[in-house]
Amino acid sequence: MEPTAAILFNGTLTTAGNADLRFLNRALRLGDGFFETIRVINGRPHAWDAHYARIVSCCRALSLEPQPHVDAAFLIRGIHRLLQEHNTLNARLRLTFFRQGGGTYTPETNRLGFIGEIVALAEGDFQVKDEGLHLGLYTDLKKQRSPLAPYKLLGNHVYIQAAIWAARHHFDDVLVCNDAGEIIEATASNIFLVRKGELHTPPAASGCVGGVMRMSVLNAAMEAGIPCYETQIDEADILSATEVLLTNAVKGIAWVRSFRDKRYFHKMGDLLTTALNRRHSEYVATLEAAE
Repeated sequence: MEPTAAILFNGTLTTAGNADLRFLNRALRLGDGFFETIRVINGRPHAWDAHYARIVSCCRALSLEPQPHVDAAFLIRGIHRLLQEHNTLNARLRLTFFRQGGGTYTPETNRLGFIGEIVALAEGDFQVKDEGLHLGLYTDLKKQRSPLAPYKLLGNHVYIQAAIWAARHHFDDVLVCNDAGEIIEATASNIFLVRKGELHTPPAASGCVGGVMRMSVLNAAMEAGIPCYETQIDEADILSATEVLLTNAVKGIAWVRSFRDKRYFHKMGDLLTTALNRRHSEYVATLEAAE
């Protein structure tokens, strides 16, 4: 993002170049915080209720204390101001939350601070790309299973190193394993396998991020009558699948073209993407009727 781009700093519009970095020192020095990435479609954050619920849950898990006025309505007002400042209705929104103040490992305060940033997107609805992904498997570092595993924490080096490894080895993305050697997700996405018309994804207990898009896809699939299962996944399962889908909040559903020597289709990916767009339109219509 350009230094002069508008950002939302604790609810106030400013520019990245003017943000007082003293308030970010725990985020910069200790990685003391988390982030939430949200797709904005036609001015409406997709699955906002689920994103906000995860924000509240992660604040509790990290003992972060928002000010009373920093609620869902306050954040939505700031997001709309940010969209207006950037003159866009379709965007990738990132909210970064951190513990303010100084201190070493013992903080001076648990007061919450946050920054909101957006990058405008050309597309509104979720779309399935024509070109699928070439997928690899990363095993040098493994993600630890813990009560904090479902959240998008700052400074998570497993994903960073996996993404670097993927680029070096000419993969579009790579799969990440937990400390038991189970495949749980990709560098920035949850994973779904399609086998015999069924949808399979690793369970939350495996250590994968509790993705909002993961939940949206499961809900859309169940509404469509598609059997869904939370199951442990290994390399043999990837190779036996007819489709491998990667999901995240911004891109929606991306389909995998190849893993090892296996090639895949994306029929289920197309169907679920259509369902996601329909569900978002219905959600927006409900909001507009209540306004």
